Amino acid sequence: MPCADLASVGRDARLALHRLVLLQRTFEERALALYRQGRIPGSFYDGRGQEAVAAAAGLALGPDDVVCPLNRELATHFARGVTVAEAFRNFLGKGDSPTRGRDGNMHFGAPARGVFPLVSMLGDLVPVTVGAALAFKRRGEARVALTFVGEGAFSVGDTHEGLNLAGVLRVPAVFVLQRNQWSYSTPLDRQMVNPRLAERIVGGWSIPCEPVDGTDGVAALDAVRAAVERARRGDGPQAVEAVTLRIHGHAAHDDARYVAQHLRDEFAGRDPLERLEGRLLRDGEPAEALAAVRDGVAREVAAGLAEAERSPAPDPATLEEGVWAQPPGRSAPG
Repeated sequence: MPCADLASVGRDARLALHRLVLLQRTFEERALALYRQGRIPGSFYDGRGQEAVAAAAGLALGPDDVVCPLNRELATHFARGVTVAEAFRNFLGKGDSPTRGRDGNMHFGAPARGVFPLVSMLGDLVPVTVGAALAFKRRGEARVALTFVGEGAFSVGDTHEGLNLAGVLRVPAVFVLQRNQWSYSTPLDRQMVNPRLAERIVGGWSIPCEPVDGTDGVAALDAVRAAVERARRGDGPQAVEAVTLRIHGHAAHDDARYVAQHLRDEFAGRDPLERLEGRLLRDGEPAEALAAVRDGVAREVAAGLAEAERSPAPDPATLEEGVWAQPPGRSAPG
């Protein structure tokens, strides 16, 4: 499937998209190695095959917009200004990480940059996003709230309730549907009768939804950017159904042996990073320039990891801090 030829996505945007996709890919390859060495606690979820959608969403948003990423959208964090060192500090459980060592995973946000933290109960962020968008509408602010939704979240009531509320209240929210073919190990055709999420969004809640090839970063950026601008100008909630590929398993502990070989071969031939680099080369970008970007990203990831490794471990004495909300003038329980 050839990449879309969209003149609306200029050279600077294509280069920024390429750098973000490459940054997520490089970061996650290094983090996966750290996980296998036992240096990242818990589990590890990567977005290999879905990086282009995450990067596109991050670039489509304005500086005052907010985003609620899930566990495969690290490029969205980077697009909003989260640094490699900050991300590594959280994965390594460092004391000066966004979660202060309470978490070694993707459950972190950057409120000052408009990034809400991930909620593990996927689907729960839909009503959170609608709430943020409703606040923008009531205050008369030209701001947009965006979140991601996967197939599995369509089995969660909060998703349907949030989408219904968004449609009824016509809030400036954008829902990026990551259709990666699986809900953990359940294939899409075993989960729902109608796997075309765009039809369900339009028919169920009258929310306009544009399908797009999520492995084509240029097309994804064009689609998400258009949805964001429609929501911003008052056209109500919008959605984009990005058909993507989950090249790896659900998480690092999942070897995805349930994926048939012919699907693995198809996935390998539709890698979003390779497609984007091929597009840039056809557009006239020198191979040497792309190689220089790769070298620069590799250095950035190495430097960020080194900085994170120098950070202190969390102080056990602070373990109970941040657990209880304290009224003004009252001390924490002894």
